Amino acid sequence: QGKGYGRFAVESVAAEIRRRGGKELHVTWHPGPSGPEGFYLGLGFRRNGEVVGGETVGVLELG
Repeated sequence: QGKGYGRFAVESVAAEIRRRGGKELHVTWHPGPSGPEGFYLGLGFRRNGEVVGGETVGVLELG
């Protein structure tokens, strides 16, 4: 944590989705104080109001 690997991975996947014409990147996470929610929100993801299998759904607009 804190070395930028996660950010690099998400940005690389987002770039590939854009290259293929995609407009959104979706992720899910378990809510809680030690979860990755802050990481994803810091990258620009937003909660879309869905919960799937107890996990929060986030979306990053790529357009």
